Formats: sequence, C-alpha cells, structure tokens
Amino acid sequence: MHEWPLLIFTLLVQASVGLTLFTALGAFSQQANALALRMALVVSCVLGGVGLIASVAHLGYPLNAFNSLRHIASSWLSREIVFAALYLGVLGVTTLLALFAKRIVPLLVLLAGVIGLVDVYCMSNIYINASVVTWMHINTYFMFYGSVLILGAVLAMLMLVTRGRHGELRGVANVAVAAVVVAVAARLVEQPAYMSFLSASRLSDTVTFPLQALAAFDALSGVRIAAWCVMVVGAALFALSLRQPRIVRGLALTGGLLLVVAEIMARFTFFSLN
Repeated sequence: MHEWPLLIFTLLVQASVGLTLFTALGAFSQQANALALRMALVVSCVLGGVGLIASVAHLGYPLNAFNSLRHIASSWLSREIVFAALYLGVLGVTTLLALFAKRIVPLLVLLAGVIGLVDVYCMSNIYINASVVTWMHINTYFMFYGSVLILGAVLAMLMLVTRGRHGELRGVANVAVAAVVVAVAARLVEQPAYMSFLSASRLSDTVTFPLQALAAFDALSGVRIAAWCVMVVGAALFALSLRQPRIVRGLALTGGLLLVVAEIMARFTFFSLN
C-alpha cells in the first residue's frame, strides 16, 4: 500500500461534502442549533482543506501542482482540481459568514454541497479512466458516492442531530439513517456485476495497468470481507438507534464508528495495487 495520501484525500473530501449536504439540510430546519451548524461548517472546511493538502503531498513535485490545470478541456484531474477549489471557496465564504456575520445562508450551504458532488464525480472519473483494472468500473462511483452518504450521515448524527432545539433533529436523523442504508444496499446489489467484470478481465487479452492490482485484490479478500461485515453491522446499529422515541446515542455512535472503520478498510483495499 503506497497510496496513503490518496486514501486520506478521497475519504476526507468525501466526508466534507457529505457533512456539508447534511448541514444544508439542517440549516433549512427551524429546529437546528446555530452553534452546531457553524461548527459543522468549520469541520467541513477543515476536512476538505486537509484532504487537499494530502492530495498535493501525493505529487512527486508539489510545487508543480498548478501544471495540472493546463488541460481542463481533456483532463478529469484538471476538472477535479477546479471543482475542488470552487467547493472550498464557496464553503469557505459560507463558513466565514456563519462565524463573523452570524448568518447561515442555507442556499449557499446547499450550493457548496452540490459543487462538492460534482467534484466527487470528477474524482471518480480520474480513477475509472486510469487504466487500472480494479478501478475501471461503475463500482468506483458506488464507492465514492457511498462514502459521501455514509461519512456525511455519521458526522451529521454526531454534530447536528443531538443538538437541536429539543435535543434532536428527528428529520435529519431519519435522512442520515436512510442515506446509510441506501448506500450500503446499493453497494451490495452492485457487487455481483463488479465481480463479474473482474472475472472477465482475468480472461481478457486487454492490457491494463496491472496484473498486480488483481493479485492484490485477491490477496486482500479477507480484508474486503471483514470490511463488508463491519459495514453491515455498523449500518444495522446506526438504524437501530432510531427505534426508540428518543435517539439512542450509544447505538448511533457505535454504528457510526464501525461505518468509519469499514470505509477506511474498503478504501485501503481500493488503493492497494501490489
């Protein structure tokens, strides 16, 4: 595993986008706690900023990072950089307004989240078009957008849900649980197609970046299965936290922690190529 900067970059940026979207949802609610919303915006900015720093660290010559912008018409990497900058720019302005002008503008928060989703789309296409056999599939979309939903939901439950005017924002909690369930279920449904694609790739004469990627994929089968188990258990606990009239914070936090661990494990296997 030589791609820790990319693991950190992708997970943190996707978590930032997810939290921003849930913050927008909370901002439209009259029960939202203004302090909690401001802190969520700050955390989103920090996650996105640290993620971008990690991505620059991945470059062989970080000072030449601006050269990546020269081919925006044809390069997904250039597009991703542009939309990442736009995302952090809009999010930064929104956060400054919230901190210093004490104004949270829901539409501006939502705009930042939408730009973030476009950035994740560009990010996904970087890997789908990278000639790495284990990346060249729609599975990459499911993984990256799934992380937006799962990590955003976990952070929202932690930072927003239990701090509403009446102790909790039930509507946001319901959406958070639904997002986790949908993301995990969609990944499970898509997996047979992904495995079939990889099986066909083993028999194909098409040359892609690695036979090592397939070997690494097979070697890490235990980690992948463990990640799936942890993810399903985490999603179940996360959903069970809503069974009582009051949200069971312990179940939500335990399930959330398991979901974060599962995301890290899954992303580790994604970037392990040899």
